[in-house]
This record gives sequence, structure tokens and C-alpha cells, in this order.
Amino acid sequence: MKNGYVHTFTSKNGHLLKLRPLQASDAHHLVDLFSHMGPNSRYLRFNLALTDPDPELVWSEARRLAQIDPEKDGAWLAFCEMPDQPDSPVAGVRYMRVDPQVAEASVAVRDDMQNQGIGSELLKFLVERAQEAGIRRLVASAQRGNRALWRLLAKSSLRLEYESDGGYTTITALLVEPETT
Repeated sequence: MKNGYVHTFTSKNGHLLKLRPLQASDAHHLVDLFSHMGPNSRYLRFNLALTDPDPELVWSEARRLAQIDPEKDGAWLAFCEMPDQPDSPVAGVRYMRVDPQVAEASVAVRDDMQNQGIGSELLKFLVERAQEAGIRRLVASAQRGNRALWRLLAKSSLRLEYESDGGYTTITALLVEPETT
């Protein structure tokens, strides 16, 4: 696709979103996305209270996350025309392998774009790309109080397994049918 975009879709409120692979030079986009997430969204996404994080730490982490090996992992950013900023990063999705057939999954959507079907579309995209890459299971750790994530998963057609420990649940999405012996 033109400009490196690999997928486009329209949100419930009519915004056109364009998805492209994360690039090493995208740290500033990751910082922008993070800055448009409030403390509660940050807490639910990162499992840490990040009400007033050190800017140096935010930039350092963004630079680290922007460095991915596309042969091993997958990460994409979604861009949208926003009133205050053209071609604004509004969401991100990624998987990072923990072994050849298992990857940790994550989705982040900035606060003003939530509840627009973006997370559902990104999850569907991620699952397709992970399957193409030979990943058999996606895993994620989530807080039990993360209602938005639970709603997102309830709407998906994924086969899910759960393992709870305290206030967190490890979610495993089975991307292939289990082998029978």
C-alpha cells in the first residue's frame, strides 16, 4: 500500500485509520500515543501507576520499543487525521515472541479514540499476522478490573484460556486447533 500502510479501516465514528509497521524512527510517535493516554489507561495497559512519569524514561522506553526485529516480532501503528494533528498516531498493536510459537500480545488505543471498534480491528489484524508468522498462541497479562479488555475479548471469536493470580489474569489465545494424540 501507498506510504507503507498495510491495512486501512474506518472507526465507528467515521475516522479512517491507516496501519503501518512500526519503524525504528517511530519513538516520537510512541511518546505521542502515550501522552494521549490518561493515568487510568496507562495503568490498565502497562500495569503500573504512570501518573507523572519521568520524560527521560518515557523516551528511553519508546526508543527501546521502536527497535523490533521484524523477522521475529511484529508491531504496527495506526494513524488518523485528528483536528489538532494531521496523521496522528492513535493506536498501536504488537506481538513479541517468548518462544518460536508463543508471543506476548498488546494493544493500546489513545483515550479519545476508545470505544470506536479500533481495538477489535487491531486484535483481528494482530491474530492474522501472528498466524501467518507461525505463532500458535498469544498471551497477555491483564488486570481483572480492565473492563474494556474483557469486553473486547468477549466480542472476539478467539479460543481463550485463563489463569488467574491475585488481581491479574494471564490470557492465552489459541490460534490453532490443539493436536490430538
